[in-house]
Amino acid sequence: MNNELFTVRPSLKQYYGRTVTKEMRFDESTDNGEIHQTLENCVLTTVVSKEWTHGEIKCALHTEQTEVLPEGTVIIWSETDGYIVPNAPMYKLKDLENEIKDIKEIYKDNTDINPDK
Repeated sequence: MNNELFTVRPSLKQYYGRTVTKEMRFDESTDNGEIHQTLENCVLTTVVSKEWTHGEIKCALHTEQTEVLPEGTVIIWSETDGYIVPNAPMYKLKDLENEIKDIKEIYKDNTDINPDK
């Protein structure tokens, strides 16, 4: 019996985001205004201002967080959280296509990956 090769199925859903550069600057907020973010000199500053009620209890959250991001960091937009650093590697489709070509070349004699062999 031959061993087979498997890959975790990628999601091809596209996410709006940016690749951080030293020159990049922005000042943005979510539509509901709860999250306000600025980026300058690779420093992402997030200010959260939320108020809500839980039964008769009134709650409020006001906080500020700063993150120093290395140039080249991918940040992804979330309407609930603003820009976030994703917890999984993100690819542009062209980069994924190149990686697939490289893998096919590495395993060029494998019929699971190159069934025409």
